[in-house]
This record gives sequence, structure tokens and C-alpha cells, in this order.
Amino acid sequence: MRLSRLRIALPASLLLIAATARPASAWGPLGHRASAKLAEHHLTPEARAAIRELLEEGETLAEASTWPDEHRRDLPKSGHWHYVDVPLDQDRYDDRFTGDVPEKGYIVPKIREFRAVLKDRSRPIEERRFALRFLAHLIEDLHMPLHVGENHDKGGNATQVRFFDEGTNLHRLWDSDMLAHATPDETKWVQLLLLMDTPETRKRTMSGTVEDWATESLHAAKRAYIDPTTREMIRSGTKLGEAYQARHLPVARRRLYQSGIRLAMVLNEVFSNGGSRGKDGEAS
Repeated sequence: MRLSRLRIALPASLLLIAATARPASAWGPLGHRASAKLAEHHLTPEARAAIRELLEEGETLAEASTWPDEHRRDLPKSGHWHYVDVPLDQDRYDDRFTGDVPEKGYIVPKIREFRAVLKDRSRPIEERRFALRFLAHLIEDLHMPLHVGENHDKGGNATQVRFFDEGTNLHRLWDSDMLAHATPDETKWVQLLLLMDTPETRKRTMSGTVEDWATESLHAAKRAYIDPTTREMIRSGTKLGEAYQARHLPVARRRLYQSGIRLAMVLNEVFSNGGSRGKDGEAS
């Protein structure tokens, strides 16, 4: 199914793509869709109905989760929403890392913003549909380590490496290469995530704040920059293969699982009480 283009009127200035814009994608379609399909397994009937009402006819949560990347050329200024640059020498995420510099990224504040818009039923349906698509996508992006940890290389985009003797960069290695090397089959990835889904694991996962989830990615990013064969920092030209895949694929799988469970948790909470109150104070 082909989804329609963005229906919100955009200023002409937004249609220009900055040449220095940092790539916005994370996980790639395979990871995003697998995470969203896991989330769909845990939606309450109320949340499922509300999502169906908001999205376009026939559009699934999995399709909605990839919409922001598919439409990023229409929204070039949204690129900074997908990440936050937290130096690897820091211990945890804090809003001060965003500050007033757009290039540092706004993913955590944007997750808060889109959650509030989605919860407010006094907002136009187009705004809430937009918020739903971005909220799903950004919660998933937040769990990709290189969308938080920063090593002065644009989230790994500027670190060129060889992965199983194929040229790539460290960011793309995480967002798609590792996953596709394991299996490019989306159905198998969903099955792998469901195999992890025990009541105990789910209970542990449904904890923490958005800031805590960002901190988890920061800690994973610290390890992602270490070559397991040499114990040295990965730099452009590093050759990576089986040892790196064996060390970090379980991390990527765990982060995808956590993103799907937490996405369902957030959406269930958003739609649990019929939204928030409108400006007049009446229930909306």
C-alpha cells in the first residue's frame, strides 16, 4: 500500500535540504518494522482501536514507524529530531546535551512533545497522526546506540569500516548491516523478538524513563566503538567481522526488543484514559 504524502502545509523553506544534514535513519526498515510488529502484539484493544482510527485506511503501525524516514526529504529540518549527541565520556543522558544547538539533536524532547500531542484529543487528527508516526519512529531510534552516543563522527556516519569485507560505516553497520547479515527476513526477526518475550523479561523492560532509555543507548554505544579483537577504538579503515557480529548482534536484538515493548507501553498509556483535557478544561 502506498501511503499518501504529508498533508500538513509546509513552508517553502522546509523543502530545501541542507547539504550538511546528518543522515536520519536508524535500524533501517527491517529493524523499525520488526520492533513495531512486536509492539502490535502488546497493544490493548483500546490502543489498537485508537491507532486504527488515527492512521490512514489500511496503514499499520509497522508502516507508520518507517514513515518519518520515507518522508524526510519533505521535512529536512526534522533530521535533528532523530538523535542526540552525548559524548562517549559522559555517564548518562541529560537535556543539557541538546541545548540550543539543533545539530546536537532533540530526540528526547521530541518524544515528550509528540506523546503530549498524541494524548490531546482536542488536536486535529492530522497533527495526531503525524505525532503517532514520529513517536513510534523516535522511540525505536532512541534504542539504537549510535543515535545517542557520539564520538565526533556524526553518530558513526563518518567512521568508514569494512564489515565482512564490504565497505560501510559504523552507523549503517548498526542500523541495517548487522541485522541483515543475521537474516534479512522480517518475519524471522519478529519471531526472534517474540522468543525473547517472557513475562519476566517484559516486566524488566517496562521500566525507566525516556532519559533512562537514552542512557542505556549511550552505554551500548561506548562498547559499540570497541573492536573486540583488538580492544582498541574503532577508526576509519577498521576491518570488522564475525567477532563484532557475535559480540553486538545480541545487543542490537535486545535493543529492538526493548523498543517494541516500550513503544507498546507508551501507546497503551497514551490511549488508556481517552486522551487529555482540551483547552476549555472539558475531557477531550
